[in-house]
Amino acid sequence: MPVHIDDLIFSTATVRAGRFRCEPGHPAFRDSGPITGHIVVFPRTGVWIQHADSRPFVADPNIATIYNRGQEYSRRVLSPAGDRCEWFGVTPALASEIAVRCLPLDRITDDRPFTVESAACSPALYLRQRTIYRLLTSGALTGLAAEETIVSIVNDVISAASTEGRRMSKRRVTARHRDLAMNARMLIARDSFGTSDLAQLSAELGVSPFHLCRVFRAVTGATMHAWQMDLRLRAALEQLEGAPGAISRVAHACGFSSHSHLVLWCRRRFGDTPSRLQERLIA
Repeated sequence: MPVHIDDLIFSTATVRAGRFRCEPGHPAFRDSGPITGHIVVFPRTGVWIQHADSRPFVADPNIATIYNRGQEYSRRVLSPAGDRCEWFGVTPALASEIAVRCLPLDRITDDRPFTVESAACSPALYLRQRTIYRLLTSGALTGLAAEETIVSIVNDVISAASTEGRRMSKRRVTARHRDLAMNARMLIARDSFGTSDLAQLSAELGVSPFHLCRVFRAVTGATMHAWQMDLRLRAALEQLEGAPGAISRVAHACGFSSHSHLVLWCRRRFGDTPSRLQERLIA
C-alpha cells in the first residue's frame, strides 16, 4: 500500500507543527480533504497544487505554500516521490495579526487572512525551518521558545509573499508570464539533477531562449540556473541528514560535479560547509 503519513509533531494552544507524506498511488493523494488550520508548508518534493477556484502552481522546495483553515485543494503528480513536506501553523487570531501586518488590508477576511498561496523560500529560511523541525522532533526545542520560533517562521513566509507580490507588481508581470515561468519550474523540478540546457527548455516551452530567461527572472527573481542549484542544494540537505559523512556521494547524487562543487554552493547559499550543515541537522 502506498505511504500516507500525516503526523502532528508539536502542538500548544497557539501553534502546531507536523509532517505530511503521501505517495502518488494512495487514495488521498489527489484530495486529502480541507486544511485544518492556518499553516505554511515547506515542500521537500515537487508537486502540482491547485486551490479551489484558483490556478494550479508548482510547489517545489524553493517555495513555501500557504493555506487558510478549511482551504480545499487538489494535487497532481510531478515527482514520483509524491508529496513530502513539513508544516507550521498558528491560531486564527495569530494568522489575522500576521496578515494585517504583511498583506493588503482590503483583501483580508476573518476566515481567509492569508490572501496568498505561496512565497519564495530563501536559502536562509529553508535551512532555518529544516533545523527547527529537527529540534522539534528531537525534543530539543520546546515550550515558549518553540512557540515563538514557529510564529516567526509563519510571519517570515507571509512577509516574503508580500515582498514578492510587490516586486512582480512593479515589473508588471502578466498571467502569461507567470504560466511560462511556472511551466519552466515544472520542467526544472522534474529533472533537477539532470543536464537540461536552455535550448532544450525553451524548445519544449515553445519560446525563444532570450524570452524564457527574461520572463523567468522577472517572475521568480532568480535565474533558471540558480533555481535549479537551489533545488539540488535542498535535496542535498535532506540526504546529508540521512548519510553521516557521505558528502562526496551526496554531491554526485544531487547533480554536483564534485565534493568541492557542493562545498562552493553550500557556502554561497547557506553560508557554511556541507560538513558543518550536516552537524547541525543530525545533532
